[in-house]
Amino acid sequence: MMRSGGFSPASLFAGGTEGAWYDPSDLSTLFQDSAGTTPVTASGQPVGLMLDKSGNGNHATQAISAKRPIYTEGIGLAWLAFDGVGDFMAVADVSGMRQSIMTFFIGVDPLSLLGREDWFASGDSRAYSTNNYVLGNSSSAFQIFGRTPTSKVFQGSMTANTKVIVSARSDGTNINSRINGVAQTTAALTLGTNDTSGFTLGASKSGVGGAGHTQMNMYGLIVRGSTSSAAEIAATEAYLAAKSGVTL
Repeated sequence: MMRSGGFSPASLFAGGTEGAWYDPSDLSTLFQDSAGTTPVTASGQPVGLMLDKSGNGNHATQAISAKRPIYTEGIGLAWLAFDGVGDFMAVADVSGMRQSIMTFFIGVDPLSLLGREDWFASGDSRAYSTNNYVLGNSSSAFQIFGRTPTSKVFQGSMTANTKVIVSARSDGTNINSRINGVAQTTAALTLGTNDTSGFTLGASKSGVGGAGHTQMNMYGLIVRGSTSSAAEIAATEAYLAAKSGVTL
């Protein structure tokens, strides 16, 4: 396994760079209720609040108890389990997280691969548009939705119940994604940036109905409102690999 060599994702947000860093393995950031009054202390408990470790205060919440993901531990790892039916968490709108130049990182086990399932989404609409972007899987392929010139991109392949580390960097015109450290083909895609309704983890449409919900285990998610260097991408992938139990 690649080692992160003491690297911390906090360095990605130095100098006021906008974004968010969610780490389910850090119990100090997890609470059973959305108000943050009842800490998560054991596997099997719901998560109503997950604090953002980037320093930007972009915390993820779920006020409805039946729609909260479950904190889970096993084989020395920790993750949030989303049921694919109604679970999701919401993040308030942040202009710095809806730019055309962005970098995304996630450690995820996509459990079902049944059609389109959304890991992290901007906006209420599942349709690609000038407003929204969506990262997730479409059956066995990594998928990212944005807007013209190409409305959506499918890259690489995944297997149900097999953990992956996915990174994607948008330079405003193209998407460069990597799956388990392997670069995929550069594709033309511009992210939608105009929606101000916020962001969701584990679903799009802000959890309305059943659209876009995904059955997944999430080991970590980092959203950076900036481009990232090759060294930063490799170090962040290695960090998430260690959190997820993935060998790169």
